[in-house]
This record gives sequence, C-alpha cells and structure tokens, in this order.
Amino acid sequence: MVIETLLFPEEVLIGHRGRYIAHKRFGSHIVRAIYEYDEKLPVLITVYFPYIDRYFKGGDIYEDKILK
Repeated sequence: MVIETLLFPEEVLIGHRGRYIAHKRFGSHIVRAIYEYDEKLPVLITVYFPYIDRYFKGGDIYEDKILK
C-alpha cells in the first residue's frame, strides 16, 4: 500500500517544512504518506491511515511526483 501510494498517488499536497503528503484511497480510508527530499532522494517520514473524509481533497492535485 505504501509504495503504491508514493508511486501512484491520487493527490499530492504540500505539507509543513517542505514536505509532501501523498494520498491514495482504500475503502473509507486513505493512506497518507509524508515524505521529503534529501537532495534528490525521496525519504519517507511517516505513514498513517485516517478516514477519507478528513483529508482527501478530491484527487488530481499534484504538487510533486516522485516518478516524473
């Protein structure tokens, strides 16, 4: 789930301190994978699985893409 969320997110938002938040829906929840870059390498900070209605913005927002 986490790799799929990072590589094929439904949306990516900008978080605090230059971090990015990748979202992928799974049922009534989403995977939120928070990551940042160490030079050019993406580094995963944390992952959690909240309810979809709390954070999901509707998709198709891509502030960043790991696979460009």
